Amino acid sequence: GAGKSAEPPVSMPSPKESVVWNSFRGTADVVRLSRSSRRRLRRTQTYLCGAQSKSREEEKNGDVDKSISKTGMDESVGLSPNEGEANALKRSIQLTKDDFLGMEIVGQFNLGFILARCRNNHLWILDQHACDEIFNFERLCKTTVIHEQKLIAPLPLELSFSEEHTILENIKVFEQNGFRFSYNRENPPRHRLALTALPHSGTGRDGKKAVQFGKEDVGALCSLLGAYGNISSVYEGGGAGYGTGADGSGMHGNNAVRRIVAQSRSGVGSGSIVGSNRSSIVRLPKAIAMFASRACRSSIMVGTALSHKEMEDVVRKMYDVDEPWNCPHGRPTMRHVRGLLDCLLEDSCTALEHVAGPSLAVMSQDFET
Repeated sequence: GAGKSAEPPVSMPSPKESVVWNSFRGTADVVRLSRSSRRRLRRTQTYLCGAQSKSREEEKNGDVDKSISKTGMDESVGLSPNEGEANALKRSIQLTKDDFLGMEIVGQFNLGFILARCRNNHLWILDQHACDEIFNFERLCKTTVIHEQKLIAPLPLELSFSEEHTILENIKVFEQNGFRFSYNRENPPRHRLALTALPHSGTGRDGKKAVQFGKEDVGALCSLLGAYGNISSVYEGGGAGYGTGADGSGMHGNNAVRRIVAQSRSGVGSGSIVGSNRSSIVRLPKAIAMFASRACRSSIMVGTALSHKEMEDVVRKMYDVDEPWNCPHGRPTMRHVRGLLDCLLEDSCTALEHVAGPSLAVMSQDFET
């Protein structure tokens, strides 16, 4: 009911509870440490047995975890092609952005991938480059200020009624993208707006290729905002304003622009930014291509060795990403490997079997306390 807080998920005993065998003063210390070690192993085994029973019961009943939000990613686990759809739903593994905050880092694989365990005891493999790239891409899209280049004289525009109305209604969006306009009421409709400043991305001397913007990009932005007419109609088929090379040029396009513009038109994202954050700035296709290229080049590369802290930072940052499941170019950021519950339970039983058998006196102390 209202006012009731969600029950916190049951988690495994913390590694911090592990017994540290160090110097000891006598037999009493050895007995105490041995008893603590056995108790920790028993708690771990009890937790794993309970989790395994719950998992099998849910699998038997075909239940799906109702606590998973719609912002998560589904991943089928070990299903052969001939298994039915009902069975696939039954064994659906789901991950949400909240899970990134509690993931335990297992290690790095092949200098390019991070292995991590989620709170539900599933093993995930994350692409370190793709994860860092999508974080940098969204950061650039949200925080980059497009500089303006003032024109010597206003550049008249011949617009449709729809385009002129769209610009006036979304003037802040155009200003955020580096466009400035003058408005003359004396002119007839469709001819009242003129460009006074265009966006520019620098000179290229800093190693970042400069992107050229023009009045055709006004039409590209009008098209993204739903206008139609003289300029924006050029972009329905992917015209010059939809140049999608690393510098915004090119005829064939790249995945970042194709994916994000297509999703913006289908209502998946906010403007031309993929994500659930509706405060994101609508960006030009040229800018998207530019940000995707810069995010790729500045991200952690495959072949880079990472410390435990660095791997943890990469995983934790995914929580702050609106759409963390793919990089800007469509490359998956993570994949499910397998469930670890059976393996962990088997290891726990083996560990208990190999613990040195205590004397009757020690065992009696365990049960007394």
